[in-house]
Formats: sequence, structure tokens, C-alpha cells
Amino acid sequence: MWILVSRLLRRWKMIVLALPLVATVLSRLGNHLERRAGKPTTTSRGLLGISRFARRRAGADDARKRPAGVHRTPDLTRPQE
Repeated sequence: MWILVSRLLRRWKMIVLALPLVATVLSRLGNHLERRAGKPTTTSRGLLGISRFARRRAGADDARKRPAGVHRTPDLTRPQE
């Protein structure tokens, strides 16, 4: 019985702590690659897709609302209205 509880607790900790962290790192890396290349690349689309999947698995709502390739940081090249 204790082994079952321990296994479930480890899995829960991994989902709650590690998945959002991994999703954030992959998302930032994908966004950085897109900014560097000036357009979406195959690698950046793949990284952003994996990060969206990880966020969905972790239960983060923000990932479902934001399509791939949309940056959180404001575009400073456009004039502000």
C-alpha cells in the first residue's frame, strides 16, 4: 500500500512541479528561435507544440488560448497607439 501511495505522490509532484517548468523552458526557447530567425521555423514550431502539450497536461489554461508563434512580449518595432 505504501508503495502505491509513494508512486502516486511522485507522479503528482512531477506533473505539478516539473511539467510547467519544462513547458516554460521549451516555450521560451521556441520564441527565442522565432525571434532570431525572424519567422517560425520547424524547430521552433516543434518546441512550441511540445510546450503547449506539456501545459495542457499540467492544466495551465493560458496555453490553450495562445496559438503557436504568438509571443508574450510586446513587439517594440511597431509604434504604440
